[in-house]
This record gives sequence, C-alpha cells and structure tokens, in this order.
Amino acid sequence: MTEFLIQTLHGLTLGALFALVAVGYTMVYGIIKLINFAHGEFYMVGGFTGLLTLLFLTGPGRPFTSAPGELKLLISLLAAGLIVALLAVLTERWAYRPLRQVGRISALLTAVGVSLLLQNIGITATGGRSAGFAETIEDELYPRYAVDLGKLQAGEIAARTIVYRAQYRDYKDQPLLGPGGKPLQVPVTLAAPGQPIDAARLKTAVDAKPIEIYAYPAVTIHKKQIFIFVALAVSALLLYLMVQHTQVGRAMRAVSHDMQAASLMGIDCSRIVSLTFGVGGMLAGIGGVLAGGMFISAVDPLMGFMFGLKAFIAAVLGGIGSIPGALLGGLVLGLIEQYAQYYADIAYPGAGAYRDAIAFVILIGILLIRPRGFFGRIEGEKV
Repeated sequence: MTEFLIQTLHGLTLGALFALVAVGYTMVYGIIKLINFAHGEFYMVGGFTGLLTLLFLTGPGRPFTSAPGELKLLISLLAAGLIVALLAVLTERWAYRPLRQVGRISALLTAVGVSLLLQNIGITATGGRSAGFAETIEDELYPRYAVDLGKLQAGEIAARTIVYRAQYRDYKDQPLLGPGGKPLQVPVTLAAPGQPIDAARLKTAVDAKPIEIYAYPAVTIHKKQIFIFVALAVSALLLYLMVQHTQVGRAMRAVSHDMQAASLMGIDCSRIVSLTFGVGGMLAGIGGVLAGGMFISAVDPLMGFMFGLKAFIAAVLGGIGSIPGALLGGLVLGLIEQYAQYYADIAYPGAGAYRDAIAFVILIGILLIRPRGFFGRIEGEKV
C-alpha cells in the first residue's frame, strides 16, 4: 500500500504539470478551434526564462542573492509567465491571425512551423545542451540529509532512498534518472530488511559515480511537490474566477460560442483571442519553470516536444475545449503513466522505458471509444 501511495504522489505531481500546459491547448481550441502545437515550445521557453531570471537576479552579487528559495522561485515564475504570455500574444498576432479565415489546415501547418522555429532557436542558442537550475533552489526546497552508508538499515528507509549525483542533474544523460526524469530508487536486493546496506554494492549499482543520499520516510510530500500542487490550485482558481465572474471571461465564453454573433454585439474578438493565447502561454511558462526547476532540475531546447504532445493528449482525454476537463485529464494521464511505468518495470524489467507510448495508446483509445473525452461535448458543424 505504501508503494502505491508513493507512485500516486509522483503521478499527481507529473499530472499537475500536464494540466498546467493542457489548459492552454484547450482554451485556444475552445475559442478558435485551433490546435496550437507551438504550445509545448512556450513551456520550453518558460523553463529557460526562469533559469535566466535566477542567473541574472539571484546569482552571486545580484539583488536577490540572499533571498529565500521560495522568493527566488516566485520571481522566476512571474518573469517566465509574463515573457511567455507576451510571446504567445505576438505569435497569435503575427502567425495565426492572418490565417484565421484561410482554413484549419493552413493554421495547423503554421503552428507546426512555429514549434520547429522555437525549437531551432533554442538549439542554436544553447548548442543543443541542457542546463541545470541553480543549486541554491534545490538546496532550500529539497533539503539534504547526511547519511552514514555503513549504518543505514534497509528496513529503516523501506528501500525508498533516492540517489542523485552531487552536481546539476541533466535529464538527457543522467544514468541515475529513469525515463521521464524519475529518480532511480535503491532496490531492496542491496540488503535484506533490517541489515546494513553495503556501501560498495550501492556505489556499483549507480556506476560508482559521486553520489549523495536523500533519505526520507516511505511516503513524504516534499516542498517541491507542494509548490507544484499549490501553483496548479491557484492557477485553476484564478482562471475559474476570470472566466466565470469577469467581463473578459464572459466575452471569452461568448466568442467561444459564436464569434460572429459576439462581434455583432460589439466584442473585440481579436483582442479576446490574443488574451486567450496570453493566459494559456502564461500557464505554460509557469509549468516550464516548475518542471525545469523542480521536476527534472534542468531545461533543454527539446523539452517541450514530447511534453507538449502529452499535454495535448491530456486535453483530449479531459475533453478538448473544457478547462475542467484539461485539469482532470492532466492528473489522470500523470497517474496512468506513473503506474504503468512502475508496475510494468516490476512485471517486465525494462518495459517502463515505453512510458511515452502509453500516452499515444490512450489518445487512440479515447478517439475510438469516447472522442469527446470526459467533459467535452460533440457540436454539430455549422453550414
């Protein structure tokens, strides 16, 4: 039961990140019926923006050098959200708006083109390398504990010790992290319950790399996970209040229902569409910081490609066009991925490496069985 709870916690953390990005997909589709496949790259830009903010504002000799880790994180979240919101608005204005009346295929191809453009800009700017987030954030939000390997009892930690290298973690070539950035967990075979863990065997298991041990109880919610859950809850609440209880929100719902009728009623539809892109982009940027700064502790020019596709699948799972559906779909997809990876690895060692395929199997199944998802509704085509 303990193991199930641990995997559930990990799955909800991943699902919360999916949900933040999925909301942007579903908002844009709900307004103009366009799948913005550049949205995953907004998530990537958010991660890099958060990292650069930390480097320039909180590095040695900078204004916020001695600020608490929580304040540094909030500054990077705010900066990433605003920058990515601006990027999303400019993308809509220059790339999508001229094609709004041309046809969906042209707009879709443009979205793919914008995605590839942002990817290549990131690859060119970074040389294709990933970058680790500032260690001060990790130290303050994920505290370290000194552990004597010679005295550590397997029964005391229930084989839940998490092992990391003692440097920035790079999810591309980090052998101590499994697929999707899941931390390698020490197997119980290193020692019988109640017996000391053999330090030599432990080092052999992690390729004899320099390591640090993070020892926690079997089920623990860490500060990083709390920040991710709180960010999702606050974002969802503010989005709900905006959509349901503000004039802008009413305009969004009117444009989503019938853009032509809304225009005749005096609503500036282009401004509402731009605002929708901006809000969705802001959430994606925040998700990029939370993922890059807390979940995988690194950012990469290609980090938005697969994650963006999965967030889109989460939006489809919940019902494309439905904000509550996108939130629920993200959480459900995160849980399914985590459960499938962990228990597949137990049944068939190495099978967890195919976790990315699970999302696409879910997409195919949803389209075949329930195309409208959890909360979506089938609308007739207007003629």
